[in-house]
Amino acid sequence: MKVAVGQFQIVPGDVEKNFKKGTELIKEAIDEDCDLVLLPEVWTTGFLFKKLKDLSKTTPPILDEIKKLSKDIMICGTYVVDNPTSDKVFNIFYTILDGKIVFSYKKTMLFGLTGEDKYFERGDLDQNYTFNALGTTFGVSVCYELRFPEFFRRASFKGALIHLHPAIWPENRLDHWLTLTRARAIENQFFLLTSNGVRLSGKWELCGHSTIYDPWGEVENRIETNEGLAIKKINLEKTNEVRKKLTSLKDSVEFLGDLYIR
Repeated sequence: MKVAVGQFQIVPGDVEKNFKKGTELIKEAIDEDCDLVLLPEVWTTGFLFKKLKDLSKTTPPILDEIKKLSKDIMICGTYVVDNPTSDKVFNIFYTILDGKIVFSYKKTMLFGLTGEDKYFERGDLDQNYTFNALGTTFGVSVCYELRFPEFFRRASFKGALIHLHPAIWPENRLDHWLTLTRARAIENQFFLLTSNGVRLSGKWELCGHSTIYDPWGEVENRIETNEGLAIKKINLEKTNEVRKKLTSLKDSVEFLGDLYIR
């Protein structure tokens, strides 16, 4: 399976510019014969909090355009989606393939220090957080959820061999980003794909370092502070090889599985 993670500067509120750059990366991934591409968190709108309700109106037509691009590639990322029953919006991860949304996940853990909880509705802990596509099982989490290893653990317990993690992560916590993403790949023995923004996004300088990790936590490919794609052809059999050599995940499922699988 050939995978790509995209990285670019996301300008809060500039949907036209963000969409143009994101679709350029999608088309580049298609030209490179990738099976999937992962884009950063809220990649079309950014976090312009007081305008999110209005910005959410741009998402339905954008999704229609993304569906048109998804004939030969699985396109993953999160979008600002209106909640018509409240004054808040959702941050929803969509997997789009063959012209259809085949999976969705609402971000659950909201970063209160920046005010996410004031503008976003929280996802349900009982919602689906894994899905099957391209002949394998994927797990999903979003940005702040990186700090909650349970979100990754429960996905691995349900058979995820690849985990997708889009984010808007700041430069001043780059060390945490690199440490925690690698740890999540190591402890769950799966491929971890991360996609982050880069440069200034509103008042936040973003750290980039979108990465494809293997099940040992080794970097298969990474784009550090530039815009573009990190691409890698991965061998999913490597997850089984790692899990046979070091049986920590097997032991966790046996002794702790009931704590995570719900």
